[in-house]
Amino acid sequence: MTDGQQPMRLWDRTGRPIGEGCRPDGEDTLPGPGAPAGDDGAAPAEDRPPRRGPAPFPAGRTELDYDHLLTLMCRQLATAAAGPGRIAELAADRVERADGLAGEEPGSALTVLVGEPGSGRTTELAALAVRRAGGSRVLPTLWLRGADLRAGDRGPLPAIERALGPATPAAAVAARCAAAGQPLLVLLDGPEEAPAALDQEWWTGALEQAERLGLRLLVACRPESWEPHPGLERVRPHRLGPLQGPALARAAAHYGLPVPAEPTDPVRLRLAAPLHREGLPTESAGFAELAGGWLDLHCLRTAQRLACEAAGPASHRRGRPAPPVAEPAPGTVRRLAAAVAGRVHEAARRMLGTGQGALGAEAFAELFPTAGGWARAVLAEGLLVPAGDGYRLAHEPVADWLQGQHLDVAGALARLLTAPEHRPVPRHRAGAVAAALRGLGELHGACALEPWLRQLWQVLADPAAGAEERWWAGRLLRAGLAGSPDPLAHRELLEQLAERLATDGPTGSLTGFGPAFWAALTLPDCRRWALLAVLVRADGPEQAHLRAAAARLRADGPAALPHLCRWFADGRGLPARPGSTVADLAQDLLYAHRALAVDELTEALVAAAHPRADALLTVLAVEEPSALCRAVDRWSHDPRPERHVAAAVHGLRTAPYAGRAGRELLRHSALALLARDGEPGLHGAALALLVRDPATRAAHLPAALAGYAADDPFLTPEVLGTALTTHPVPVLAAFEARLGRPGGAAGPVLRVLAEAPPLVVGGATATPPPTGLPDPATRLAGRLLRDGPAGGAPAEGRGRAELVAEYLSRRLALGTADPGDLTALLGAGSGQLPAAVRRAFALVLAQPAGAEPPLAAGRGDPLRREFLDRLLATERDPAVLEPLLERVAQQAGREEPERGRAVVRRIADAWTRGDGGPTRLDALLVRCAGRWADFARLLADWPPDSRPPAGGVLLARMRELLEQGRDPQYAAAEAERLPVRPVIAAPVAAAGVPVPERPRAHGTL
Repeated sequence: MTDGQQPMRLWDRTGRPIGEGCRPDGEDTLPGPGAPAGDDGAAPAEDRPPRRGPAPFPAGRTELDYDHLLTLMCRQLATAAAGPGRIAELAADRVERADGLAGEEPGSALTVLVGEPGSGRTTELAALAVRRAGGSRVLPTLWLRGADLRAGDRGPLPAIERALGPATPAAAVAARCAAAGQPLLVLLDGPEEAPAALDQEWWTGALEQAERLGLRLLVACRPESWEPHPGLERVRPHRLGPLQGPALARAAAHYGLPVPAEPTDPVRLRLAAPLHREGLPTESAGFAELAGGWLDLHCLRTAQRLACEAAGPASHRRGRPAPPVAEPAPGTVRRLAAAVAGRVHEAARRMLGTGQGALGAEAFAELFPTAGGWARAVLAEGLLVPAGDGYRLAHEPVADWLQGQHLDVAGALARLLTAPEHRPVPRHRAGAVAAALRGLGELHGACALEPWLRQLWQVLADPAAGAEERWWAGRLLRAGLAGSPDPLAHRELLEQLAERLATDGPTGSLTGFGPAFWAALTLPDCRRWALLAVLVRADGPEQAHLRAAAARLRADGPAALPHLCRWFADGRGLPARPGSTVADLAQDLLYAHRALAVDELTEALVAAAHPRADALLTVLAVEEPSALCRAVDRWSHDPRPERHVAAAVHGLRTAPYAGRAGRELLRHSALALLARDGEPGLHGAALALLVRDPATRAAHLPAALAGYAADDPFLTPEVLGTALTTHPVPVLAAFEARLGRPGGAAGPVLRVLAEAPPLVVGGATATPPPTGLPDPATRLAGRLLRDGPAGGAPAEGRGRAELVAEYLSRRLALGTADPGDLTALLGAGSGQLPAAVRRAFALVLAQPAGAEPPLAAGRGDPLRREFLDRLLATERDPAVLEPLLERVAQQAGREEPERGRAVVRRIADAWTRGDGGPTRLDALLVRCAGRWADFARLLADWPPDSRPPAGGVLLARMRELLEQGRDPQYAAAEAERLPVRPVIAAPVAAAGVPVPERPRAHGTL
């Protein structure tokens, strides 16, 4: 209920409020079971007169009157019991919550509201009943409790008839409501109170009756009472959790309590409210303290009632004011309160012996007799409430807690874990056993609880255990671990449980150990994250544990980063993410949440000292260069030598992406590294950073060039390439000198030269060279090709000819090549070079720009075509022409068709003038058409007015198949399979001794 909201009331069809004391149809309405009594209280069962049902329909009426039905249901709601009070009173305590019931009617025939005791199930049902019956448009609603059911009921219909009276058949009531366009809603609260547990037959019967009669059934129960039996798969439970966020704040304000820091069940607020009003501290109290305080307070109030009744007069004349009653002595009240508490504890102990946890009428009369006002007092204070033919404690969680104090744990576990199918115990009684385990831990410590938890785990791990045994073991193990005062004392058990869940995977038999269970354990962060690393392997497609880890990372922030970095060493796979490992998951989580604390993330990664952490730092250098620059600055001034190494390595990786402020930080970091004479191995990294910075390049370039010549690993061609535009002469000289020595790596140098803009020797004031002349970088590449090893000799695993050819291809793509580059690279007589050199250049020139992602389409295509034509003008070697034709065929779809046909024709003409032979060319053309569909279409669509390439019998066969309508590529493949037998001239027999031919024998070919 929000602030200022008036209590909700129930109204009949005439607009009159219906409640205690109203007199419909001239009859007195008796307080219903569970109704809170005033000063007079409620009479115990043996003194209660027989309850009269609702008023019957008027005589002579042959059909049910809809308005009269609504009136009956409103009266039934007004007198029905709802937990510790009546419906309207309980609904007044309800607050809006995200997981609560919204609207006026469930959308399906059967809806199950599932929640732990004290989560607000009954309150949600009561609020729904008030919304339906207390508004301007009354909707048919009926309230049932589990105690209203009887053994033998197969669905809710018998209980509905008993609630409305024999004159109102349930089927007829449901049909009349459906005919009026408003289906009857039956609210069943606490099915655990039924004489027998609701089995599959009851649930399926309830669903069948609801669908057949058109009514709606909403059942609120504990998690143990709901199981998706066969036939109920389409029933989706609606689950209630603890209050949190705005809903918790509203509930706390309603009860006049400070807002708890953690999500809290409504029952905790309800128990804390009277204690808070008495001035007792409740903010840090656990449930056992709240329940104990609530029980003591109500026992004291009950004792005061008993003392006042004993001190008052036996009777007084009606109509006259009662004489004043003397205040009872404090000692008398304390002794009575102790007696009341003792009898309540005895009642809880006796409730353990009954199947459903209720106190029978005889036992109630024995413990709380009518004489002396005991029965009236305990009912008036709400310690116990009537439920069916017996009585129950007002609050379900308090009942579990109180009964757990008197439970024999050893005897209970022996019965539950040893063939429980033969002596079935209702599953909702697990609350009392769980409370006993929690009490054991609170009283004697976690070490006393460990043997019992081990016994439960052994049953779960035993493949021969029965289904019922495993259910009880799992349910109680969850409760025992969650209620342990020190879960860390069960570290080994938790690790075994987590490993079992990960081994079984998402389809394992262990249920109930989801993320909520692990999140509720009070564990140190290091152990929590270590367990999460195991649990993420148990995830299914929904990845619940992964979401829990992400939520924990967002909640903990920087404190979680070191623990998550420890996952880098975990290479175990994730079933929910095939091909990924726990280490991959850690990288993904850290990268996705880097914005939470990026500076702390860099520190955690560098402290991890793991290759995966180093890889993530490399990614952050690109994505978060400002943060990496700050980190490098911190590390360079850190006293630890390992941080200096990290500053050197990651400073170089971040430099290409740093902004102006970042470059300034890197400059100071480099100077700090360079100033340490005791770490000469890092001076190269410092010089590399200083050469990258235009402000310090001139002063430190000579030292950097000397380090490059000395093979310093930090001074690479990429680093020196940044100085090409400002200091081309010394940098090119250093490149040429280094490549002239044995073992010089040509590939990195050529890649740097290819990416460099046209160089101007002589500084910024020098006159640029005339257009068409190669720049100094190209001339250096040409000298490297001509003066280096043979074209096919390996350099870094590849021929220098291929590297220089790729240099030319890259410059063509960037648009920085000049017409004279081909001559500068190959010389005037390119035909005299080795075939490997000519082949390397022909292959890169035949590949159109844009064929690969790094290339920019179209910028150097005219010059590329010119260079290829110049090579083909003198080329006759099949060792060059054959791979060239294959490359043209492969790239046919990326080249203009006219250009492609021209190149094919030139290759064919050059082939016929060489030593290849027409048969080899014919087979090559058809084979290429069979491999690449674009090339096959190029041959098939050859214009009739253009001269085709010279071919042979295979190409002719392909054309015949094309005329028959075959696909070009399939026609080429079929033509290639045509057997062609070369004509071989018979050898001339040499003169000599005649040798007779060998006769054919059996089996010879």
